[in-house]
Amino acid sequence: MLARLGQREWALIAIALTVVVALLWYFLLIAPMRQETESVRQEINALIPERDKGRQAQRALPELRATIAELQAERQAFLRALPKEERLSQVLNEILTEAIRSGVTVRSFTRSPTSAPVPEVRAVNLALSLEAPFPETYAYLRRLEGLSRFSSLSGLNLSVQGQEVNPLLSTSLTLTLYMLAKDLGQPEGATRTQGTPSPLATQGGGR
Repeated sequence: MLARLGQREWALIAIALTVVVALLWYFLLIAPMRQETESVRQEINALIPERDKGRQAQRALPELRATIAELQAERQAFLRALPKEERLSQVLNEILTEAIRSGVTVRSFTRSPTSAPVPEVRAVNLALSLEAPFPETYAYLRRLEGLSRFSSLSGLNLSVQGQEVNPLLSTSLTLTLYMLAKDLGQPEGATRTQGTPSPLATQGGGR
């Protein structure tokens, strides 16, 4: 049968085989390579923004290190400036003195420990109950904010007593005192042996 094929038939068979081989070569080799190339190109395009971010972060690294060093220095300066003792009697004396100057009556106060923002710092809350007209109360609150201590005011609550033109206000607030933790730099027992009075003993004497 093949002997009967002429030159034209052989040429058609060769062309058909060439087309089949070309199709197989395209679908089995070229198409997968194109898909892989496109996948790699998409991955590269996705990584370019990350590369740019990395380069930008690398350029900003010296400035970031300088900022961190500056913040650490400020933190150390803040800790060194903190008082090492609670000195509750001194604080109460300042509070009562400013109350007398402002014309405010301090009805009661209670002391309670509280959490501090950093481990090296200890905090104590003083809950105050006051009574005075608004102008005197306002002046007293301004004086409390200006105390020469590391402290903050929070939990302010006002209530009016009576119907007068300038009625009395019952005020409750929390004064938070910050001080250096006892176990920073030396053992707690060493502080007590140097003649420093216990904060609890001072509290009892103040009350």
